[in-house]
Amino acid sequence: MLGQKMILDLRYYCADDTPAAQCCTPVTRLTDPIKKLLVSNAIGGVILFGQNIENTRQLVTLNYELQQLMQQHDLPPLFIAIDQEGGRVARIPDHMATRFVGNMAIGATHSGYQTHFAAQVGASIAETLNLLGFNINFAPSVDVNSNPLNPVINVRSYGEAGAQVAALGDATVKALQSRQIISALKHFPGHGDTHTDSHSGLPRVNANLEQILRDDLLPFIQLIDSDAPPQMIMTAHIQYPALDDTRLATRDGGDTVVPATLSEKILTGLLRNKLNYNGLIVTDAMDMAGIAQFFSPAQALIQTYAAGADIALMPFSIRNTADTQEFERIQQQVMAALNQDVLSRSQMQASARHILQVKQQYHAQRFIARPLAQRLQAAQAQLPSAHNRQLEQQLANAALTVLQGQSLLPLANNQHISAIMPDTARCQALAGAVSRLDKGHTFACRHSLQLPAGKSSPLSAPTDILLVADISPPHTAAETGGMDSLAILRDRSSQTQRHQWLKQIMQQAQEQGITTVFAPLRAPYIASEFAPVSDIILATFGYNVDTTSHKTPHGAVFEALASGVFTDMAFSGTSPVSVRLPPAK
Repeated sequence: MLGQKMILDLRYYCADDTPAAQCCTPVTRLTDPIKKLLVSNAIGGVILFGQNIENTRQLVTLNYELQQLMQQHDLPPLFIAIDQEGGRVARIPDHMATRFVGNMAIGATHSGYQTHFAAQVGASIAETLNLLGFNINFAPSVDVNSNPLNPVINVRSYGEAGAQVAALGDATVKALQSRQIISALKHFPGHGDTHTDSHSGLPRVNANLEQILRDDLLPFIQLIDSDAPPQMIMTAHIQYPALDDTRLATRDGGDTVVPATLSEKILTGLLRNKLNYNGLIVTDAMDMAGIAQFFSPAQALIQTYAAGADIALMPFSIRNTADTQEFERIQQQVMAALNQDVLSRSQMQASARHILQVKQQYHAQRFIARPLAQRLQAAQAQLPSAHNRQLEQQLANAALTVLQGQSLLPLANNQHISAIMPDTARCQALAGAVSRLDKGHTFACRHSLQLPAGKSSPLSAPTDILLVADISPPHTAAETGGMDSLAILRDRSSQTQRHQWLKQIMQQAQEQGITTVFAPLRAPYIASEFAPVSDIILATFGYNVDTTSHKTPHGAVFEALASGVFTDMAFSGTSPVSVRLPPAK
């Protein structure tokens, strides 16, 4: 029963008992310790990450053998889950599958309440996951991004309007679940109004109940009432005092306001009883700092089960033999809570039965209904998908939004372009996109990871157009594409320094009669700061670059950006978040 109520990560495991903190051997195949862990604990599910994935053959084989292992031991099939939201959060490598631009780009295409791209992207992701052997996608994120400083949701949100987020989320859920991929809606009761990332801390939303109902909860309310509600809803490690101000004892002897993941008032009182949600409640990863820095693994497990969660995601990271033994002790502590009636045995049993019902309803074992050779042949023949790459480009084109200076577009041919991009990979992606237009341009580009010493100017002589792109909040080192040295990444300039320098260069360019183009590549809030030094502003709502599937880095948003600036493109995108720009000059 307890095993079925857990989804474990298999990110790393060191059979040589390397200390857990140093263990970085990815699990890409089944080994005897992993098999024993899954079977002896009757584990209900696993979640895979990029570290677990090498290529299509390896991944299909791993997922096939995982299900085969449980079948051979007469155990229920596994939930095999992944975070494949699209855009910034996509675990499958680009050389295997299209990640698409992301939710905020889809939100930018929602003019007239169109849900075409939400449905098409959701369907394409579902088809990819089916080919690879997954049965759960922890998506979509229906957080309403009402806080411009939100560091973790941002472009993962469809936008700032709850009704729009609900409509696009509903289309995505239906596209996934109609293709037998269970959708886990996240992050309840909403992660859009936070300024702290729950991976690194415990966020708090101080909105009143009226605001929470109007904004954060609206998509969840509407999708629960949908004719095809999500089979799972994921909890958020966020404090919501207006929903539950109970204080919970912490591992250091203090106390804190209970986060939603551990709150009975929020999970059972609100989600189950008031909103009448009948699906499975799954926690966000329990090893995130929003939980782990305040509560022990056993305390967090017992508390979330008592609150009403059906499945604990990543309740404890198992990296070596010592971790396996500690996991057994944690299980014993949960069993003790059952035996002492701290946890209701009947409720826990009902929850486990519910999990098995959903597995049966969605045919969780279906991947091994056909021989492995057939699964391998199908996946390798269809992935990566040319159709999906075309769809991603169509989405990028449709999402491209002119925030300022549309009357100046398109710019003339045979121009000398100087560009400043967030990193080398994006320089090369834009360079390729401009060259493919064959408009006679010359192109020079430098990155802004590190600023030049002294007063040297990045403008090549002569320059007709200065094109500047920015990612705010900054992208991570892993997202740069691996084309810049570790030394450069380690000593990268601060966002404040970078913005100050970019604005100075753009002002100088304007004073010299050079046309300035600014492209916010993430959520476009930063456009308001750059508007005074920008002749043209174009928002892309995404910044992903594929450095593995092409001879040179390639990104659909950079193809769209080049077309938007230099061709007679019909713009249809509308920003799904508010950007306050000064009046036109």
